[in-house]
Parts: sequence; structure tokens; C-alpha cells
Amino acid sequence: MNPSILNLGCGEDYVEGATNVDFYAERTDVRHDLNCIPYPFEDNSFDIIRCMNVIEHLDDVFQTMAEIHRIGKPGGLVEIRVPHFRSACLYEDITHKRGFAWRTLDIFCDRGTIYGNYSRTLFTIESRRYTPYKLRWLYDLLSKIPVLTDNLLSKYVPMASIYFRLRIVK
Repeated sequence: MNPSILNLGCGEDYVEGATNVDFYAERTDVRHDLNCIPYPFEDNSFDIIRCMNVIEHLDDVFQTMAEIHRIGKPGGLVEIRVPHFRSACLYEDITHKRGFAWRTLDIFCDRGTIYGNYSRTLFTIESRRYTPYKLRWLYDLLSKIPVLTDNLLSKYVPMASIYFRLRIVK
């Protein structure tokens, strides 16, 4: 049985077999402005939700995460890639509204390590890692020491983005 996949904010990354959603992309299955809540899907519709380089463009991360939670199935996989807060590409694209740190999404997690729970939308972080410009081994190493990386080393090592792999908790 094939999992149901939602590719939110697909842009030019159209995924065959998925439901591809975008407002501006030339090729899409569903044309929808992701700042407009609710999304045009039923509750518990998708096994996998991909958000690659999209959440940083949206107005309200809380509403977006709540909507992802609503349309994802219990235990569903959510893949998110967002620019690191020290990434040059964060500032190169004028449509970016914010950058992200290692612990930014902890606020939505049942076992967050900082800031407490300000949301009833819950996820479990399965994994996260810094994504490299080059030298993957270096970014794998930096992902093992995230507090040091975000607070100090990212001042000296060029950062690209952070990839989060979450599970929906319902």
C-alpha cells in the first residue's frame, strides 16, 4: 500500500505520486495560498507531509504547524527543511520571514528541550541535522554538538539549513 504524500509548497520540486500544493508554481496539483487556513484537505489525510523550504515564507508558524498536524495522520511523518538563522540565503530571498535554530521547533514537541509548550499541536522529533553547502562530514559533526554550533560555531562556519524529521502525536 502506497503512503499518501503531501508536498506543501512544492515550487519546482514536483513529486510524482504526491499531492503537490503551491500558489505560485507552474506545475501543481492543488493551487492554494499556504497562508490561508484551513488547507483544502480533510483531517488525518496524509501519511507523509513534506515542507521543503516553505515554512520560512509563511506568516504564522503556529497556524501552519497546527494545520500540518490536523491534516496528517496519527504517527505520520513530517519532513521540514528551513534556513538556518545565520544562512546567507535567509537574507538573499526577500520573501523569507524568519530563520530557524536547532531548537526552534521544540515548542511543538512533547519532549521539547526549551521554552515549554505553547501549543497543543504535538510532534516528536525523530531527527534533525544541519544541511551542508559542502563537506557533509563537517555538518554531520556539527549536528552532534548543536548548542555549541548554533551559539558559537555558526558564526565561523557557513550554515545552509536545518532538516527536521517529525512524527505527529495525536
